[in-house]
Amino acid sequence: MSTLRTTLVAVFTLGFISTTCPAQLSLCGVVAQPLMIYGPFPKTGAPFSATIQTTHEQKFVDGNAIHGQIVTHYYRDSAGRIRSETSMRCDIGTDGQFRPLINISVNDPVARTSTSWVVNDTGEKVARFYHQPAPQSAPAAPPLTEEQRNQNAQVQAHWSKNTRHEDLGTRTIAGFLTDGGRQITTTPAGDQGNDKPIELMGEFWVARDTRITMLHIEDEPRTGRTTAEVTDLKLAEPDPSLFAPPPGYKLVEQIITTVPVSAVK
Repeated sequence: MSTLRTTLVAVFTLGFISTTCPAQLSLCGVVAQPLMIYGPFPKTGAPFSATIQTTHEQKFVDGNAIHGQIVTHYYRDSAGRIRSETSMRCDIGTDGQFRPLINISVNDPVARTSTSWVVNDTGEKVARFYHQPAPQSAPAAPPLTEEQRNQNAQVQAHWSKNTRHEDLGTRTIAGFLTDGGRQITTTPAGDQGNDKPIELMGEFWVARDTRITMLHIEDEPRTGRTTAEVTDLKLAEPDPSLFAPPPGYKLVEQIITTVPVSAVK
């Protein structure tokens, strides 16, 4: 399963809005930050356009439940530029109702620049442009002591003993043949003050041809179940106009200051 994880980096920040109707899906109920499905490096010469549907469900002991869903869009051109569109949070619109704010960002790894803007109904049309600082070499980490190595080995042994892997075979997702795997990690009773064992399940389905993760599921009793699935994937060059702010947006340059590594004590 560790090899499958290399094709998808997914960090979920969950916003909770309770609903009284189990069938109701809140656009403000789940947020993905960020959800990257690009597959392995290098990222040039492999353009695509993708739509990802992310859902979150959580049930409470009092019978209440949360049902959230958002749709995000990702684009990568042959030069490696990446555009992402996702709803990071909700705000009150001009009609007094909560509306998702659509955050758009474009990252250019060659020019080392990034641009971001928000689409809403408040009338603000500002795009922020950043020059990314040049990478700096970090100081070499001191070697681990024998005590630290032994502790790391004990942690790894504990994790391995309580983790099992399952081969789920193959299935077709959005027209692509994928290989599936599941990882289940058990927190034994008493490890974290829990009366009974707790199981965390992660499931990944990776396309054979592109190595893009087409489906990712995280199921944890304490936080609920989050599913991110690629519902549409096109392996073609995106529209070049997608990688610039739309007409009418004011471009504001932002200054990023960095502290040299040598100055960090």
